[in-house]
Amino acid sequence: MMSFNHYGYNSLKNEQTNKRLRTADYDRESRTTNSSVSSYEDGRRKNAETQPNHILLLTITKVTYPINTDVIHTISKDHGNVLRIVIFRKRGVQAMVEYEEVEQAIRAKQLMDGADIYQGCCTLRVEYAKPSKLNVYKNDSETWDYTTPNPGEKKTAPLLPDPPRAPLISTRPTFPRFDFECRGGLLSTPHDLPNNNYGDSYPATPGRCVLMVYGLDPDKANCNRLFNLFCLYGNVVKIKFLKSKEGCAMVQMDNEMSVDRCMDNLNKLTLISGNVLQLQVSKQMYLSDIMVPYDLPDGTPSFKDYSNSKNNRYHSNSNGKNRRQTPSSVLHFFNAPPNISEADLSQTISKAVKDVDLKIIIKMFPPKGTEARSSSGLVEFTDMAIAVEVIMAVNHWPIKCETSKFPYLLRLCFSSLPKGIANAEMAQ
Repeated sequence: MMSFNHYGYNSLKNEQTNKRLRTADYDRESRTTNSSVSSYEDGRRKNAETQPNHILLLTITKVTYPINTDVIHTISKDHGNVLRIVIFRKRGVQAMVEYEEVEQAIRAKQLMDGADIYQGCCTLRVEYAKPSKLNVYKNDSETWDYTTPNPGEKKTAPLLPDPPRAPLISTRPTFPRFDFECRGGLLSTPHDLPNNNYGDSYPATPGRCVLMVYGLDPDKANCNRLFNLFCLYGNVVKIKFLKSKEGCAMVQMDNEMSVDRCMDNLNKLTLISGNVLQLQVSKQMYLSDIMVPYDLPDGTPSFKDYSNSKNNRYHSNSNGKNRRQTPSSVLHFFNAPPNISEADLSQTISKAVKDVDLKIIIKMFPPKGTEARSSSGLVEFTDMAIAVEVIMAVNHWPIKCETSKFPYLLRLCFSSLPKGIANAEMAQ
């Protein structure tokens, strides 16, 4: 028979029951208090979000096509009289649209929120903005005041005639994926827009991010060599060699600005084999993945995806540090081991290029501080074609160091030094 004294089972059971009751009361009180606070915060947030305004904030995600004032005006004008548009790209791609009346903005928000500008991409998230008026100082692809033809602008004659190519719109697009819901878009294609300013030099190329590369040496060319050269002017996404066209490859860059820089600096570049590199903008918007690529003559695959490569240099925190220079016979090197000598660096370059008789002039920069983590300097060659070959073969070359567990990846780029190292030293 079970005992019921204060040391027995009954006492222990009552104590546990009381403890559960106290815990339940505390939880109930906490839930009530938190519910009140949460209801207050949710109500305050809801009231802040539902404050109607005649200015809307549009956030565009899954950006595949360029976004400019023509695009935003075309999808917004059917809901009311649009006064001004401002596009900014600090946090992705966003735009503010100022309507003449609040009712027009309310109707536009209801109809556009969650819609796609184009089918399956460029998705809109529409909110009410806080400003009472948008300030527009000029009418271009980023800002437009539809109430005046030339806001805050004095008409002056241009110093030069028309540029060689139309200005490009930097959007940092993410390339289309097929794992999201495919909805009907507000627009069909970018070229259906009135007065589109995409330029005549890129016909029928909505993305303008894929380059055709001709004139490569079939025996030496591979994906990594092309990446080492093209990454100097923008982030490389994918590279694919064409089996049907010998010495031809396709390079997908991250945006139109990178394509423009490659066209300006690499088109008609002479290689060490004597071939002339020729670049053209492809009609394809992006490169599809190839699951089983064929092998190139050197045994490497004919297709590679570099979208997650750490050797891409154009990131948000380092974009301003990249040295975008035209090709020359002088290269700037950095991220070399701190204790590397000129002889060791010269031997490394000759080994990578497979030319022991290569003439190299090296100038090491003085180390920054007493405990420098890496070394840098200049390397000069007798011909620009040799420097291009070194970029393709030696850029990101691993160099072992006794003081480091991992090898250093030697980084190269073209230098802005115009007349060579010796002449520069004499000028100093």
